[in-house]
Amino acid sequence: MGNLSSSDRNKIPKYDDPSQIESGLIQFNDAKCNGCGLCVKACPADTIKLVDKKAKLVEPVDCMACGDCISICATNAITLVKSYRYSGMYKTIDEGDLSLPRL
Repeated sequence: MGNLSSSDRNKIPKYDDPSQIESGLIQFNDAKCNGCGLCVKACPADTIKLVDKKAKLVEPVDCMACGDCISICATNAITLVKSYRYSGMYKTIDEGDLSLPRL
């Protein structure tokens, strides 16, 4: 951050401040989930766990809404409900309709 002014540094979102960050939200269809655990392994935020052989979000939810779990799920049991968002001056890259990530 060497070339940023102090006012620019204050505009950078603080990732542990809930007033500036909204986590993403995914939803699991328990009827479709076969408990394979691929989504657990694919999640970079480590926010999915298997509970009673079904995938669930763990608390606190730190979902980045990256879509890795959605793209790896063979049974299409996961849907993206809400994308990860920053507040303030930074725009998120997911503006527009929700879509699956590039493969």
